[in-house]
This record gives sequence, structure tokens and C-alpha cells, in this order.
Amino acid sequence: MKVSIVCFDLSHNCLGRAYILGKVLSRRYEVDIHGFLFPYSGNKIWEPCNTGEFEYRAVKGRYLPGFLSSMTNMVRDISGDVIYASKLRMPSYGVALLKKIFYKKPVVLDIDDLEVSWFPNVKRFKKWRSIIDSMGPLHTGWIEKLVYFADDITTVSTQLKERYGRGVIVPHGKDTNLWNPKRFDRNKLRNNHNIHRFKIIMFLGTPLPHKGLEYIIKAINILGRNDIRFMIIGKGSDPYYESKLEHLGKDKVILVNQVSFHDVPKFLSMADLVVIPQRKSLQSYGQIPAKIFDAMSMAKPIIATNVSDIPQILDNCGIIVEPEDVYDLSNKIDWVFSHPTESDEMGKRARERCIKEYSWDVMEDRLVTIIEKYR
Repeated sequence: MKVSIVCFDLSHNCLGRAYILGKVLSRRYEVDIHGFLFPYSGNKIWEPCNTGEFEYRAVKGRYLPGFLSSMTNMVRDISGDVIYASKLRMPSYGVALLKKIFYKKPVVLDIDDLEVSWFPNVKRFKKWRSIIDSMGPLHTGWIEKLVYFADDITTVSTQLKERYGRGVIVPHGKDTNLWNPKRFDRNKLRNNHNIHRFKIIMFLGTPLPHKGLEYIIKAINILGRNDIRFMIIGKGSDPYYESKLEHLGKDKVILVNQVSFHDVPKFLSMADLVVIPQRKSLQSYGQIPAKIFDAMSMAKPIIATNVSDIPQILDNCGIIVEPEDVYDLSNKIDWVFSHPTESDEMGKRARERCIKEYSWDVMEDRLVTIIEKYR
């Protein structure tokens, strides 16, 4: 049995979710991943997922009306018995629906973001001007109204499940056998990267404004400690925001380029603390950052904000602060570094929960329950 995953843009971090779904599904099924490469948004496979494990079946993305030809080519190329659309966007779910209409293929829709939130306060004139852009606000709003045509829905949070009225929660799980701190020589890696003298707070992901990374820097500045460094792995998506972070943090910020998904656990093994300061905003509505499960699998102490299902996920195995509360965040960072034994135990509990509730085995069980209905 074959599953064809459709990602709306292969050149950005939206590919990350499709990649993980593909990895888990490939344990049981033949899998291929289809998607567009838009010249104005990157025109190459997003580097962290360009691992050689999948032959990405890329189609040139264009503005309308040329996009219709690209869409038609992709629909013809898709050969799966089940079509799995990653994200509620026209170039993914729209393609899947065309396959359903013309080829009678079942469609499963994965929703891990509130996609319409990326276009706040767009004036009507600008919205209609975007009609030529299949990734713009007009088409994104239209495709959301067609969500009920999906045969099944998977999602990542109770908020998104409630918004769309149904859905099986499939977490951003981890292969906890590979993502295991025992596999890495932490001290050697820290020496190699010349960070052995510091307490490292790590953020491993795409640095964007709604993720609130400046609050970590402000919290570090409040502490006034010279032994703390904030290491951001994932440089390259928003140079303006990254420059702002460097200016705010000066020598306390270490920016590192994007790394392959295969190297993520190696970098995480060097961290002393992972902080996920998600803001409470439309963009974070229902969102569950995959980096939470990255840190859990690697048994790291975690501080995260009270957004979406994060408090439930980290119950008794992480620390929760209110979004944008810099002074509380500062106090919690100080507590973690002042209580190494308790922090280490908290990280171990996080890994235990990740194995039990957020592993690839859990993902596989839930996905198989859905896919097998269409055998």
C-alpha cells in the first residue's frame, strides 16, 4: 500500500512535519512526498530535511494562472492509494482534493497550524490582489472552508481538534531509540564547540518573531550572569529578526546555521536547558512546537510558556511560565541552574513521558488505525 504526502512548499520549515509523517509511515507503507518549489520562496529543498531519505517529487510553483498547470502535473504524478495533505493550504490540500474528485482517492488532512493566522488584518484590497498567489490569504481562507471534504483529519492539539470538529491527535513524535542522550559524548562535543565553560540555553528551530526568543535574552540580561550563553540553531530564515536578537544579546547569543534533522540530537546533547517562550498569539493558536519533543527525548530540563496544550504535555516534567513574563522566566532559569539534581530528574521524567506518549511507536499506531481503513 502506498501513501503520497503532499506538502505545499518544500523549501521551508513546513516540510518538517511532512518529513516526520513520512518517516513514520514508511515503517509500514511505501511513501513518497510531493510538493512545490516556488522561485520567490527558496526554490530548493529545505536543508534540514534534505537528507537523501526521500525522493522529493517537486513541481515548479508559479503564480496563477500558471499554477493551474503545475497543479495538474502534480495531480497526475501522485500515485498513492491514500493522499495525505500536510497543512490546510491550497497547494497541498487543494491538490489532494483534486485527486479525490478525479481519481476517487481517499484524502487524509493533517493540520498542525492555524494557517489563516499568518495573514492578520489584511485589507480587502490587498487580499484580492493576492488572488494570483495560491499561498496567499484569499486562497488560504477559501481552502479552510472545505475542511469537511477530508475523509480523515490528524492534528497536534486539542485546540485545533475542537476548531475543526474532529481529528486524531498525532504528535510531533521522536524516534526515542536514536534520540537518546546516552548515544552522545556531551563533554567532548561541548569542548569541540568551545562552549564547555558556559551554561547553554538552547533553541533549536526556526527563529521567528512569534516564538518570543527576545524574552530569553532579556531574562538572561536580568540575571547578569556571564556564564550563560543562548545558542540558537537554525539561522537563515529571518535575517532582520536574527540581527535584532544579536544586537539585544551581544556576546551572549550564539547563532548557528540550520542543521540536518539527523544532527539535531547531537546539538541538543550539548544543552543545559531548553527554553520555548512561545507567545500567545493567533500564530501560536493550537500550535505544539516540535522542539518540545526534541528536548523531552533528550532528557533536557524544559521551560515553556502557557500556550495551547504545552502545560498538559509538560505536566510534572517541565516548567511553565506565562508568555512574555520576563521576570518569572528569569527566576525559573536561575532555579534550573541552581538546582542541577532536581533539573536532571525533571529531564529524565520528560524522556520517560516522551517514550510512553510521544514516540514514533505512538505515532505509528495512530496513523495505521487511519490508513488501514482505506486498504
